[in-house]
Amino acid sequence: MRLAQSTETPSLSEPVPRLSAHRSPTYPFDLLRLAVERLWQHRGLAGWTLVGLLAAVTLAVSLILYVDAVNTDLLASRLGEPPFNFRYRYLGVWNGNISQSQFEAASTYMQRDFTANIALPTAQLTEYIGAGVWTVNSEGYNLGGLTLGSLPGAEHLIEIVDGAWGGMPTTEEAIPVLLSASVFATMGVQVGDLLTVSRPGGGTIQLRVAATWRPVDPNDPAWLLPPRFFETALLVARDNFWRATSALPTPVEEADWGVIFDGGGVKTGDVSALLNRIETTERDASNHIPGVRSDVSPVAGLRAFNAEVERLTAQLAITSLPVGGLTLYFVMLVAGLLVGRQADEDAVLAARGMSRRVVLFIHAVGWLILAGTALGLGLVMSPAVVQVVGQTSSFLRFDNAGARLPVAFTAQTLLVGAATALCAAGDGLWFSWRSTRYGIVHSSPERAGRAWWQRTYLDVLLFIPAVYILITLTRSGGLTAAVADPFSDPLTLGAPTLFSLALTLLFLRVYPFLLGLGARLLTLTRSLSLLMALRELTRSLDRYRGTLLMMGFTLSLTGFTASLASTLDASLRDSIDYQIGADVVLVPPTDAETEAERNSSGQQTGVDVQGFNVLPADDLATIPGVAAVSRVGRYTAQIALPNERPQGTVLGIDRAAMAAVTRYRADFSAVPLADLFNQLAAQRTGIILSAAFAHAHNLAVGGALTVQINALNTWAEITVPIIGLVDYFPTLDPTATTTFFGLMSLDVVFETVGSELPYEYWLAVTADADRDAVREQAAALGYPILDWRDPERELQTALLAPLRRGVLGFLSVGFLAAVGLTLIGAVIQNAATFRAQATQLGMLRAMGFGRAAASTYIFTVQGLAAFGAVGGGTLIGVATTLLYLPILDFSGGLPPYFVRVAWGEITLVYAVFSGGLLLVILTTTLTLSRASLSAVIKLGD
Repeated sequence: MRLAQSTETPSLSEPVPRLSAHRSPTYPFDLLRLAVERLWQHRGLAGWTLVGLLAAVTLAVSLILYVDAVNTDLLASRLGEPPFNFRYRYLGVWNGNISQSQFEAASTYMQRDFTANIALPTAQLTEYIGAGVWTVNSEGYNLGGLTLGSLPGAEHLIEIVDGAWGGMPTTEEAIPVLLSASVFATMGVQVGDLLTVSRPGGGTIQLRVAATWRPVDPNDPAWLLPPRFFETALLVARDNFWRATSALPTPVEEADWGVIFDGGGVKTGDVSALLNRIETTERDASNHIPGVRSDVSPVAGLRAFNAEVERLTAQLAITSLPVGGLTLYFVMLVAGLLVGRQADEDAVLAARGMSRRVVLFIHAVGWLILAGTALGLGLVMSPAVVQVVGQTSSFLRFDNAGARLPVAFTAQTLLVGAATALCAAGDGLWFSWRSTRYGIVHSSPERAGRAWWQRTYLDVLLFIPAVYILITLTRSGGLTAAVADPFSDPLTLGAPTLFSLALTLLFLRVYPFLLGLGARLLTLTRSLSLLMALRELTRSLDRYRGTLLMMGFTLSLTGFTASLASTLDASLRDSIDYQIGADVVLVPPTDAETEAERNSSGQQTGVDVQGFNVLPADDLATIPGVAAVSRVGRYTAQIALPNERPQGTVLGIDRAAMAAVTRYRADFSAVPLADLFNQLAAQRTGIILSAAFAHAHNLAVGGALTVQINALNTWAEITVPIIGLVDYFPTLDPTATTTFFGLMSLDVVFETVGSELPYEYWLAVTADADRDAVREQAAALGYPILDWRDPERELQTALLAPLRRGVLGFLSVGFLAAVGLTLIGAVIQNAATFRAQATQLGMLRAMGFGRAAASTYIFTVQGLAAFGAVGGGTLIGVATTLLYLPILDFSGGLPPYFVRVAWGEITLVYAVFSGGLLLVILTTTLTLSRASLSAVIKLGD
């Protein structure tokens, strides 16, 4: 192509004259065409570059879409009811009455400017005008002081009980009035009656009762004020209000405006802009209506919601940084190769008179084409990624069968996608700038043997804070996070990620020394191919450094993340099981037997609880699917010690069924629970005491305690033997040594108190039981249900938490993308490396180096590089897991935290990755070994 004034389009092989100041009108299109042709000429590398850009854009756009999707449905629940409701009130008792013109100006502002500035569809606008208290008489009877007012906009909230009401102004002398049916019926006022109303300050007017009303729904939140506020009001049409108050210069004592907007179209990304509009409009309203105050507004709820969304977005962005970094690093690797391929073309264009600025412009156009294509494809693919993330239940598990997330694109989504595409393409433009800087003017400097981060000792600098964080967390007892919100602290993933990255970089610094040592040892053998491979890697490891870094870092994060997810899943289930205690817990309401307390005069002074009505547990055991039932009562108690009476809790249980019912872990006590309950059967009045309390007060098994139980407004005392100790028991907190808990037979507790006390029902159900059906049958048997606690339902609710799904989902999707890009990077870098060695391999073939030996050499070089990356990444991942997971406590202390290394998942992931890598190595070996001899033949020609 020729870029000149001529309209002809010659090829690059033709000379291009130096461009003059007067360029052809088709000049920009010629540059665009040249940029496209250059991309097509290197379409392989351009395509892989596009894949990297697409991965970056898709992840960024999907993150924003996910945050918007999971929070949009929650927006209304974070606000009041109705969600987008505003109310402004002007009270004359504080600021003085206002005139009709002042009210009309304020009303015009609220109806026109206020609603326009909020920029949401108006669902309802209600006004109330009050003229203060007027004296009302009917046929000579004084009905007292009532408020004269008008309530336009509330017609759909009012139901006419008697009469007819149109709310229209009238010319008759008596003004039609609407009265509350509930109030005025007690006054003897009927439809058609005339009322004489006295104005404040003198004078009277005539009102005719046109109709009576009642609220359609007294609890409807759309009411401007509670309906009872208007029950003592004389409501007239707005024009009739001004007619009735025409003699008063400032008749309006109260003015209220209520505006309800339709926020159904408000998305999560729109909240910040909406908040800014509301805050600006509210300040503007205060200026237009002096003295008015806003007492109902969604601002506080929107701010809290926006803060929650920003927190979720920040946490997801932080956890996605490792994957994002790997993606951008892949783009940088491929972009460097692409720009390197185009360097000779840049030199030709420069030699033909094209300035460096124009060459850079051609590069920029090419990268803009790639970025724009990636943005378009990313917008198409990101909704599917959002649905995959929404189905995430754990790391690399997408079996959460929930509803599809509503995906909607906003301006923020497009902005984030465009910014990500441009930032990722900026790597290529940076390489283009460097290439044209050295390639056009003079030759490029030789590539250094070490990477820039090795020359600046970035690996060492990163390792120092990584080790410091590890030591600090270890000395402080670790990082404790709530199991429902484990990623609230950025260190949860940030610290292990930094540690893995630092170790991976250090490994790449040490690996050449290990290869050199191996090469020295191989000089003692006759393995020529292996020796050549080791020496080649030792000399030119920088050619493989990018692939090695991606492999090692990806696999190290995979090992840690898989174990983290496994530990989180188990901790979440353990925590919920500990909080609830059994497969199902039925909590009935308390049914007390009471007796009136009276003084000496016979007057009732209170209520005395004599006992409680409780239902037996036997009928629950007959429900299909119920395997066992235990009554469980929780009662306040204290222990009489020589110098103190520590408070605590006695848990009354059914000894025979409790072991089969409770969700108990073997590490909760040194002695198995079944053995403890067998001892309780032998000594039915015994107590199983909390071990922490017993050790703190030097109490031992076999000793006796005096336990006092608080029931029926008194303390019942019993001396019990200590038959066993437990460290933990579901629903009980053993962490405080100043309080205690103990397990006793429920029947013994009742015998001590002298009456049955309220208790819960803990149920064990079979694996195939329908828990909803069990609840329905329990209710059918006459068991009242105050609360129904189901750990499986609680678990599903926790698994659907937006932050948990988002973090594990994007880690899973990002890992899959990182593995794919790593394998692609291995293919590209291996091909580029052996392409640079094509002449060397061809000469070796010509000298008698057979195809099998060449294939062995190529396979060995790739295999050693891959083995080093996989082995190093594995060791780093295991080290990170074993060092960090024990100090990241996600249980909150109850129950004890266990580290679960996901060996099964790690083995599966590594097997899949190794299989893919082996396929890449074999394919590259076969391809390059066949092409090596042809290079020498061409050289000889």
